[in-house]
Amino acid sequence: MRGGAPRTTLRRMNSAAAAPPHLIPVPPGVRIARLSTLELGRLGEDLAADHLARAGWQVIDRNVRVGRGELDIIALEGTTLVFAEVKTRRTLLTGVPQAAVTPEKVRRLRRLAGEYLLHSSPPHRDLRIDVLAVFAAQDVCSLEHLRAVA
Repeated sequence: MRGGAPRTTLRRMNSAAAAPPHLIPVPPGVRIARLSTLELGRLGEDLAADHLARAGWQVIDRNVRVGRGELDIIALEGTTLVFAEVKTRRTLLTGVPQAAVTPEKVRRLRRLAGEYLLHSSPPHRDLRIDVLAVFAAQDVCSLEHLRAVA
């Protein structure tokens, strides 16, 4: 008997678009296990924004409140305006960080991006939604960048 259709996950859908994970040392004095969920999320967003800036992107804004939600990072990669969602985890018990970006979350990100563009539209030619998944271990973080999830 042949197996059914493979299960489609965000990782599988974007495997060709995902760069290999980058390993980033945890900043000195930071103890991952002692960070609150809010602090862990902030660390992940800082690492993601630094990663994009080092890659030559122009980070336009961070943590933008739009309507009833928030856009983590808004950046320009050349002429493409990118809305980047950052997911950070310290354990894989609940799955990889990027698995938290469900189809419902993607729909919400599209809506928030549309609301953002109604009020503020930096010059751009294309739009894209990316996910930056950060896994924070004891002394090193891995960052995986999934491009064009929506």
